[in-house]
Amino acid sequence: MKYQHFFWDFDGTLYDTYGRITRATAAALGDFGVSVTPEEVYPVAKRSLFTVCAKWVEPLGYTYAQFMDCYHRHSEVEGAESIRPFPGALDTLRAVVAHGGRNYLYTHRSESVFHWLAYDGITDLFADKVTTLDGFPSKPAPDALNYLVNKHGLTLSECVMVGDRDIDLDAGKNAGMACALFDPDDFYPDYDTPWRFHTMDGLRKSLVE
Repeated sequence: MKYQHFFWDFDGTLYDTYGRITRATAAALGDFGVSVTPEEVYPVAKRSLFTVCAKWVEPLGYTYAQFMDCYHRHSEVEGAESIRPFPGALDTLRAVVAHGGRNYLYTHRSESVFHWLAYDGITDLFADKVTTLDGFPSKPAPDALNYLVNKHGLTLSECVMVGDRDIDLDAGKNAGMACALFDPDDFYPDYDTPWRFHTMDGLRKSLVE
């Protein structure tokens, strides 16, 4: 393996969540009188929901908290089948463990992430997890990664942060570890990274097997 310790983002990296996110976001924006399609929302929501709020909601005089209240109401309408792992993602997690490595999860989600891991029976594939409930500064701050590295006594040269957004990889860079971009739709064609993958199978064959 190229690395021994894989730090994984959840949304858009291990799980294909943006369809559900953009549908819920468009519906929430509709509550504020903003008419947009999920396709229009996607490139903004891919950056962050903070960006969505700043673009469409705050100019109307509403707060991020008010927007997120609406968003969460709409995001819970769909069932578990609307969030599925990317093809090859679960096989990649299993391959890391089978080859003697360890997986760590670093996500801005809260307790909802534990539901999806349990739903697919992969909770035990992670040596440790950090969510927003742990109170660390958001990515690209390296604090959460530094915490996991120090807690488990890891060697940085054996660590890689895998994510689908610039803030994921910037967090890894700020922590001093290698980074791998999972970019199935070429959203970040100019991002500077030694590792860029369009499929999980490609990532697994290059970094794990």
